[in-house]
Amino acid sequence: MGRGISAVIPFVMSGWDGKIDNEYFSPNFFECYDVNEDGNVYTIKHEILLNNYQSFLTEFYDCIGEDRDIGNITQASNYDEFCNVFDRRERNGRAPYIDFKSMFSMLGGTCEEFWKFYSGSYKAMLEEYSTLMHFERILARAMKNPLASAVKFGIYG
Repeated sequence: MGRGISAVIPFVMSGWDGKIDNEYFSPNFFECYDVNEDGNVYTIKHEILLNNYQSFLTEFYDCIGEDRDIGNITQASNYDEFCNVFDRRERNGRAPYIDFKSMFSMLGGTCEEFWKFYSGSYKAMLEEYSTLMHFERILARAMKNPLASAVKFGIYG
């Protein structure tokens, strides 16, 4: 198994040099995050995540033309429940799941914990990440769900 393109919603992220450069993110991306006092660690706003994740999955999979049954995914009422529902082990490594141990390399920062909802080819080779940034911007404009702005495409594995 190699490294491939995946899409995630970062839960905790920071900039490479302590600060995140806004140019590498979709419009409205940071509206989905709280930032710490130092301005260098961003954490997903739980209420945005919890109120939108099921409709996000439905809209995303419909957008890419993939038939996924998300009706059997439990509605979580708090962040801890969400983490239990999408525990990688509980889902047998099937996306969507939460990961905080694997490498996810993205343009604009580092992802310490994330919700992986899309896996692309494991034969992907990139010379530049700017193409993935363009995908993020297209997705944010194409989808109506607020979480679409929080999507990062990157290299996983």
